[in-house]
Amino acid sequence: MESVKSVCGRILKELYAMQEYSTGKAILSRLRDSIGRDYADMADIMPVVFEKLPESFLGNSKKMTDEEVCILSCLQLYAIHQQGEDLCVNTDEDGYSNVGTSLKLLRVGDDTTAPDRRFNAMITSTDFDELTVHLRHLIRLLKSKQKGARIDYSRLAEDLYMIRKNKNKENIILNWAREYYKFNSKGESNEQ
Repeated sequence: MESVKSVCGRILKELYAMQEYSTGKAILSRLRDSIGRDYADMADIMPVVFEKLPESFLGNSKKMTDEEVCILSCLQLYAIHQQGEDLCVNTDEDGYSNVGTSLKLLRVGDDTTAPDRRFNAMITSTDFDELTVHLRHLIRLLKSKQKGARIDYSRLAEDLYMIRKNKNKENIILNWAREYYKFNSKGESNEQ
């Protein structure tokens, strides 16, 4: 049986391979435009998501399955981050731990108050939708402040799925915070 991580990774590779073509750019644009819309109003992106999901991930009710929601959320986040970028913003490198690893790049300079506040708002979110809204803001901030920053969106999809299923939620959030706040590789604190 496939995992949310492997399915999302496969879709992301396909999206990146198509991004230099007008159809690929249009798909990324439709993914960005679908953010915050009701699922009933997203007919234009349904093929992008549903035709690539294994049957076990597909629902049969009026609500999307947790797998569908988490993969769609990550594709939307990726579409925001990838916009205007030539190099792929997705990564699956060794040494990458979680989304906190990437967001830590926002903690540069003397004043980390604003990114820390945003990060803390994300990790203390009371529901999934609030979490993804904060995550979207942080990724937009990361895109604007740290050109070339990359995120393992497949891993993020898996983390979001576990959070949505309420499995190890506290552990996942704690690990994001550990990565975000930990000492940098030079042994210096990110905090001043």
